[in-house]
Amino acid sequence: MQFHLGFQPKISPIKITHQESILLIGSCFSEHIGKRLSDLKFQVQSNPFGIVFNPSSIEKSLNRIIDKNYFNDNDVFEKDSSWFSLEAHSSIFADSKENLIELLNTKIDEWNLLLNTASFLTITLGSAFAYKHNKQNKIVANCHKLPQELFEKLLLESQDILPNFKILIEKLLKKNPKLYLLFTVSPVKHLRDGLVENNLSKSILIQSIHQLIKQSNNCDYFPAYEIVNDDLRDYRFYEADMAHPNLQAINYVWDKFTDVYFNETTTLINQQLIQINQAFMHRFLNEKSSASVKFKMQFYQKCLAFQSKFPSIDLSKEILHFTNYE
Repeated sequence: MQFHLGFQPKISPIKITHQESILLIGSCFSEHIGKRLSDLKFQVQSNPFGIVFNPSSIEKSLNRIIDKNYFNDNDVFEKDSSWFSLEAHSSIFADSKENLIELLNTKIDEWNLLLNTASFLTITLGSAFAYKHNKQNKIVANCHKLPQELFEKLLLESQDILPNFKILIEKLLKKNPKLYLLFTVSPVKHLRDGLVENNLSKSILIQSIHQLIKQSNNCDYFPAYEIVNDDLRDYRFYEADMAHPNLQAINYVWDKFTDVYFNETTTLINQQLIQINQAFMHRFLNEKSSASVKFKMQFYQKCLAFQSKFPSIDLSKEILHFTNYE
């Protein structure tokens, strides 16, 4: 019995290979796809200031990086003996103001350099709802569970998103004309906003993205949202919270992503790396048994052969792991 449509997104003529640098920023899709790419030895970096959901904060983060607009004392605050920034996720914190500012500004320097040579920048929008800090009169990336009365909830419309993103894209391409921007919308449901409100939010994001990609040859849209909500379209593909896609759904989206953006050579390389990764994670009951020694020796030789064939893909960690097979 068929439980989904079997939707096949349009195959992209632009292909991602192991030779290119890939940057990801935004909502949860960036984390999931970023980890998969990293596990397969792609040159990938994601979310310099942690997960960001709303388009305004994503745009401001990238502008900070491009302009080297460094964080200062006014951009951080103390809570429960730790320091945070309203422009970063709660996973980005430090034990002192100076250490947090240094951490954030180091990320600006790192990403400013990365943007010069990156081949792909994936931007995942999560929600058109955002929160404005009333006193500072600015949209924040994260409220850090501060008192609700400090913030005003806003619904960003296309006219709020498009002008700033058009300028951002121009700045990105001026900095790196070869950069290819890949937009997605997160399939995670923001149920706290309400069902109607969540769908309204996602529709604003989708419409805004399609307006942007019409105006640039360096932009594309990967339909992660549509794959989960219209192709799979069943709560069996969600976690118990009915909001987050489960592992089965994530695997399905990943398979579609690989179909769209990987060529045959990259797919074959990935298949070999998956075998090596699985062997690397294998744990033996008896490390000294003949079966264990044979297994390690086999994958040690396989890693050496792979490294010789693809010297740009670093397997030093795996080779070291399998070295002790005697």
